[in-house]
Amino acid sequence: MVSCEMCGKSTELLEAEIEGVILKVCSGCSKYGIVRKMTNSNSYFRRNLLNRKEQEFKIVNNCAQLIRTAREKSGLSQEDFAKFLNEKESIVAKWESGAFKPFVDVARRLEKKLGIVLIVKEESGDEVKVEQKGKADELTLGDFVKVRKR
Repeated sequence: MVSCEMCGKSTELLEAEIEGVILKVCSGCSKYGIVRKMTNSNSYFRRNLLNRKEQEFKIVNNCAQLIRTAREKSGLSQEDFAKFLNEKESIVAKWESGAFKPFVDVARRLEKKLGIVLIVKEESGDEVKVEQKGKADELTLGDFVKVRKR
């Protein structure tokens, strides 16, 4: 058996996305993320395909205003609204203040429950400019170490 990438426990492993990184973890460590169920050997290609599909969509810029007006229209307080959505009240407050936007999957759920449009298809430019760093741009360990002269 293989060991868990978080705690080192030797057991059967699950693939989980923890803080944006896909890791092979034990069932105990899987509670810290979202478990991904991959059934065949093409899981790498399937995962990249899903990521590309989610990158095609983005949240509208005025989502904070849309969420707040939908809540006020339904006559709910932030606390009741959060319970209705099965979210924390602090998260709803941050969405409404514009501190951050909901994830695409949460925005889809909000669209269905509230009857508003939060997701638009992102226009992707075919040209992607990749900037490469040269040797002079890279930092080395010597750039950070102070050398004492004796």
